[in-house]
Amino acid sequence: MSSVRISPGDLVLAQDSAGRFHAVVQGTRLGRITVQRCDGRPARPLALRDVLQVFKPAGTPDAPPRPEPLKPTAQLHLDL
Repeated sequence: MSSVRISPGDLVLAQDSAGRFHAVVQGTRLGRITVQRCDGRPARPLALRDVLQVFKPAGTPDAPPRPEPLKPTAQLHLDL
């Protein structure tokens, strides 16, 4: 894996002796990353060599500017 900076909150694809799994990075401890597995199984801290891919949050998509909300107007009274 290339030199990608792994931060808390990143989603990773990792592997262990049971196979591959997705997990959310919680932090670092003793040169390993602590994760919470997406499938709910317990996970031990992972070595960086066990991380196959890192997915960074992209943030909210750029939305077009919202139009200014319409303000209610008083009804017209016609004097006939």
